[in-house]
Amino acid sequence: MDKTAYLSVYDKTGLEDFARGLGELGFTLYASGSTYKALAEAGIEAEEVRYSPPVPSAVLKALSGRFPSVSENGVELPAFYVVASNLYPIASIVGQEEFAAEELSNYLDQSNSAVLRAAARDFYNVVTISSPSDYAPVLGALKEAGGLEPEIKKQLAAKSWQYLAAYDATVAQYLSETGNLLGEEVVMSLRKVAALDYGENRHQHAAFYALSGARPRGLNAAKILGGGNFNLNHYLDLDTAFELAMEFEEPVCVVAKHARPAGICAAGSLAESLRGALRSDPAGAVGGTAAFNREVDAETAAALRETFIESAVAPGYSAEALKILKAREGLKLLSLQAPVLSPYEVEIHSVSGGLLIESKDNRLFYSEPSCVTRRKPTDAEARALRLAWKTVKYAKTYAVVLAEGNTALAVSAAESSTYDAVRNAVWKMRDKRAILPGAGPLVMAADAALPLKTLQAAISAGVSAVIQPGGWQDDADCAALCDSRNISMLFAGIRHFRH
Repeated sequence: MDKTAYLSVYDKTGLEDFARGLGELGFTLYASGSTYKALAEAGIEAEEVRYSPPVPSAVLKALSGRFPSVSENGVELPAFYVVASNLYPIASIVGQEEFAAEELSNYLDQSNSAVLRAAARDFYNVVTISSPSDYAPVLGALKEAGGLEPEIKKQLAAKSWQYLAAYDATVAQYLSETGNLLGEEVVMSLRKVAALDYGENRHQHAAFYALSGARPRGLNAAKILGGGNFNLNHYLDLDTAFELAMEFEEPVCVVAKHARPAGICAAGSLAESLRGALRSDPAGAVGGTAAFNREVDAETAAALRETFIESAVAPGYSAEALKILKAREGLKLLSLQAPVLSPYEVEIHSVSGGLLIESKDNRLFYSEPSCVTRRKPTDAEARALRLAWKTVKYAKTYAVVLAEGNTALAVSAAESSTYDAVRNAVWKMRDKRAILPGAGPLVMAADAALPLKTLQAAISAGVSAVIQPGGWQDDADCAALCDSRNISMLFAGIRHFRH
């Protein structure tokens, strides 16, 4: 082993200690650019290596550990044993709102990228370091054993290739936001946002990741204000509840549990909406997540403090509201501004052997729903139908929502048929209608086109207006049945399956 090391890093964390440690072990140091200047200012002796990008092939051969060479300024380069290099943090730049695409070329680090690739290419002979976190372990191994085992060098090289791949994928992701999301080759770089307590179950490990370099526009932009650690289920509920809440212009409270809507109420104030959402599904609220589309005030906070809600998310909280809520031990609080929807967002589903990727369901309607019956919905029915349709969009298929006035009375989801969804929704609703104020006619939204038998079951339960996608063989018979019963029915012209 030749005691030679080449250092060229953007991130100078731990650089001086690492260089001194190598020097104490008898290593001859070589460095370039700002790294050489940093070492010189620290009084650490190193040979300066100058080259103009792109890096000359002769220098790259030296960095790969097999061929000595000569740098641009005449310094003879040995075959290096240790090469430490990292790149300009492109993800932090492209993620800024004011960053423009035409600036990108000014920040791409082609020199150190080439350095890392050359070193990692000969992974059995070269110790390739791409992260300052590896400085101490490498120094420790050099002190104790005089060198690193081939398996450790291979692991470090793998880490470097992964680092390079993430860098390249970040650039590709940024540039492809205006391109084809479903091309023949899809690259993805993920950055850890937070380690989670556990996954869906306590024996499963989990973490929250965001696309590297993506501008914060969702839960990765949320601020945790209190309540301790989160698990995977919390984030699934937060995502469902907050996205549904953001569909509303009027004040609303959405309670979600197990990534599905449970209680929804859009009343005159947040406090009234919270109370209505809790009444609409008392059992579903236990351990659930409450989302609001307005700043939470003291009255709402006082009501929320007395509930069994486990986590809450809102665009903000008044100072008094925050004081009230932080006094309740264990209540998890997040603040999150309305997400900026991108037409290029995707949904990803994991399956055995691969991933399924689809564009995100960001539409509520293609156009205004069409009334296919003689009687049009009353104003009260129309308001309730819109609330029910927004809610059913976030429920698992097959789903049915029964609503009255400004409240969803029952959400039935993840059934094997629309008929079972209606029967379950009716069963869930019966006890609630006795405790909720009569706020108007009962309406229904379904996420799938309705067979005649399913519609008959809904009408028998007292439904006076229906919204459904349409597009089924029973459409004409369903419209005729509604006309015979003075029921109003809308075809949305779009469906919202969610599996």
